[in-house]
Amino acid sequence: MAKSQLLDMTAKSQIILDRRTESICIKNLTVKDPEVFDVLSNQKEVERPEFVKRAVKVGTIALRDVVVAEKIDFVKREFALLCFELEKIFKRELGKEGMKGELEKVFGDEGKLHSCLEKLFGKDGKLVRDILDMNNKNSPIGQLRATIESYFVGKDSEIYNMLDPNSQDSPISRLKQELINKLDAIETTIETYLTRKEIISKTPQKGFDFEEVVENFLLYLSKPFGDKVERTGTERGKLGNLKGDFVITLHDPTFRGKPPRIVVEAKTTANTRLTTKSLLGELRDAIQNREASFAIAVTDTIISEAIGCYYEVEGDKIICSCGENGLPLEVAYRIARTYIILRSQEALKNAIDTSKINAIVCRISNDLSAVRGIKTELTKISTTSEKIAIEINSLERNIRLSLEELQAILSYDTKETDKVEHKKRKPNPD
Repeated sequence: MAKSQLLDMTAKSQIILDRRTESICIKNLTVKDPEVFDVLSNQKEVERPEFVKRAVKVGTIALRDVVVAEKIDFVKREFALLCFELEKIFKRELGKEGMKGELEKVFGDEGKLHSCLEKLFGKDGKLVRDILDMNNKNSPIGQLRATIESYFVGKDSEIYNMLDPNSQDSPISRLKQELINKLDAIETTIETYLTRKEIISKTPQKGFDFEEVVENFLLYLSKPFGDKVERTGTERGKLGNLKGDFVITLHDPTFRGKPPRIVVEAKTTANTRLTTKSLLGELRDAIQNREASFAIAVTDTIISEAIGCYYEVEGDKIICSCGENGLPLEVAYRIARTYIILRSQEALKNAIDTSKINAIVCRISNDLSAVRGIKTELTKISTTSEKIAIEINSLERNIRLSLEELQAILSYDTKETDKVEHKKRKPNPD
């Protein structure tokens, strides 16, 4: 070993291992090696302790790997020697080709295993003939074929019976019965619905359907403003009665205290005669019962020509019809909301020209009346057009009947004329 690789240790040097902290303490160690001295002297004095630590770590790991590599090389050499000795034994005991020759006798193309497999699985092999031949009814494959045919082939097969809708126990028959039962249930539901619809159209319950229409429309109208719509027709109010089908609680950031309300009464004219007097009485009660600031009565149709489709009364009540598209009800809700906001905000009264608002409301009311008048005239025109069309069809039918009658008369006269001429040409026997 070279002198540069020697570590000289004094008699008092000692290496202490602390397993608890996994640390190493080397005492009184002196290294006399020019190469080590040269490398270490080139390091700064403050860096030398860390450098020595790294050197010890790297050297230790390198030495460990060298020892492991030497052990692996030893194992390889010993195993190669074992293989060489085994090969010598196989050649001596099994012939020149050793193990290869013996394996060829068993597993080669002409070996014993190939011959045995040929007898079992070859073209005329026993396994193919007795087990895999589907035409042999005694073979497993033949029996499997017969079983499959019994399930799928012919009218007596299992599948045919399962798919026969007329067979009482077949799955298809049960499915058929279930479908029939479902269709019967659907038919019953439809009949019940149609019967209920007919009853509703003839009884006061029709009002409930109208209330649903009004509720949906009020929800649609109030959504942009954030107003809250509640259906209250089945709840008793302050007066202990059910007056007031809907309550609309207004939402506005300028409101102080309890927000104001609009109460809505939905009325149908199917089985009740509605008058202005009766509606006003109900609206007065509804305002008190629901603690509202404004009341709207909406009807399915116009109750009188004097009221029309929109009518304001007493400054805090509106009577309107729903109309084909709900426009009168929309006008009533928006105007009622405007009146309430104006009355609740003193500052707005001074800042806004109320006469201008009143003029706009008056114009809207007049436009609604004009729309109704035009629709009435269109209905009259449509009715008149239908009457004229019926009259024209009747006249055209009469003309065709007259033509046929004329043709019939002409045909009759022609036949009579032919008879007379025939008599004239016939010789007299006298």
